Amino acid sequence: MKKIKFKYWVENEGEKFYGPGPNELVKRIHKEGSLSRAAAQMNMSYKKAWDLVQRLNKHAAEPLVILKKGGSHGGGAEITPYALKVIREYEKLEQKVNELLEQENDLLKIIK
Repeated sequence: MKKIKFKYWVENEGEKFYGPGPNELVKRIHKEGSLSRAAAQMNMSYKKAWDLVQRLNKHAAEPLVILKKGGSHGGGAEITPYALKVIREYEKLEQKVNELLEQENDLLKIIK
């Protein structure tokens, strides 16, 4: 089955900043309350997830994820209200792009 694919992300200062992977990680952190569990669910190393969160927080207008240090009571992670807004807006964009791609089938009709 032929399908038009489109990749998009947000850049800041020429660096990829927010896209499908970061969006999924932030959503999983929200659900799990843990960076390590969120990373494991995505088959991502903790180090890669940690680096991604640091990059997100650096390039966003406000922090997206708050990491809590471990210890006797354990650590954890939580997302900020700002992160919820970013998720919501990113998913609105995602929906618009998908709707546009569904409408643009003329190219698929002429490609054999």
